[in-house]
Amino acid sequence: MTNIITEFDQKHYAIAIPFVDEENLLFQVRSDKLSRQPGDICFPGGAIEDGETPEEAAARELSEELFLSESQIDLQEESALLVNDSTIIHCFPCHIHGYDGSFNREEVAEVFLVPFRFFKKTPPKVYNVDWKPDFPGDFPFDKIHGGRDYGWRPRKSRIRFYEYQGRVIWGMTARIIEGFVQMRRNL
Repeated sequence: MTNIITEFDQKHYAIAIPFVDEENLLFQVRSDKLSRQPGDICFPGGAIEDGETPEEAAARELSEELFLSESQIDLQEESALLVNDSTIIHCFPCHIHGYDGSFNREEVAEVFLVPFRFFKKTPPKVYNVDWKPDFPGDFPFDKIHGGRDYGWRPRKSRIRFYEYQGRVIWGMTARIIEGFVQMRRNL
């Protein structure tokens, strides 16, 4: 295993990329009751708890959010996505069996399916964004050669959007889908 040098306060999350059958991906709309990203479309997932493996966290989140039993979940091999200096998302494609459409209304507003072939045929719309540093007032520019005029490299990111039947799947979820489609093509 390769050691990665990162921030010490790194957060790890686990998500499932659930296929209800061989053809359809299941998405959920986050409840408006949630403080983070209410109304966003995402896959089931969340923070990895102390003492939990990424795989256990993905299965737990599926159970909590979609009321699935362990026997209904078939997790596949993990792929990890480094989001930024402080976040890693552990992604697990999976097949869920016997799903009845129920979900935890405290966390999920609704669920819906999208045929995987849609993503294979439809690339996301991509917008390039430049992020510029925002330094605190007490930043010690006097300690850096060039001071305020140092040649900071802007950070760039690509924000992706898929639109399917009036629904907008964007951001990290769209990034995960795009990467997953590429991985499946390379198999």
